[in-house]
Amino acid sequence: MRRSITALVLTGICCLITAAMPARAADDPSYLWVGAGTWETLRDQYRTGEFDIAYRSDYKLWIFKPQAGLLAAADGDIYGYAGLYTDIYWTSHIVTTLSAAIGGFGGHGFDLGSTFEFRTGGDMAWRFNDASRVGVGFYHVSNAGITARNGGSESLLLTYSYPLGHQFSQ
Repeated sequence: MRRSITALVLTGICCLITAAMPARAADDPSYLWVGAGTWETLRDQYRTGEFDIAYRSDYKLWIFKPQAGLLAAADGDIYGYAGLYTDIYWTSHIVTTLSAAIGGFGGHGFDLGSTFEFRTGGDMAWRFNDASRVGVGFYHVSNAGITARNGGSESLLLTYSYPLGHQFSQ
């Protein structure tokens, strides 16, 4: 049942991406993406502050673009990651960004169960005429059950994307 729901959700996301492509704004530049908010958002006893920073490239691999980033939580947890993201343009100003990444986790806060972790999530943002964006992001970090312990963590962030220009355009 759980796999059927997952397959249905993934199919729905693919359909949304395909349907939203005609509303796509002009190609966006690379971004310096920053986020600030809460780490362990869904666990009251562990919730703490979080700061994220990432480079989101404008280099395209079909509908995906590469990204690399680092998050740091106030409890000492850190997570460095690299992965892919894609933008879904609902209008020329409303953009959903979905992303997935793999990376390394360390620190002395909440035990996620492994140093190897996956990060999935996305942002809903307002894209200004200068291509900068302000939004809200929600992310999940876990090891996807590859170890016996799979603590997982959620982040809720206020995000800002600063356009860097078309540095790696094709």
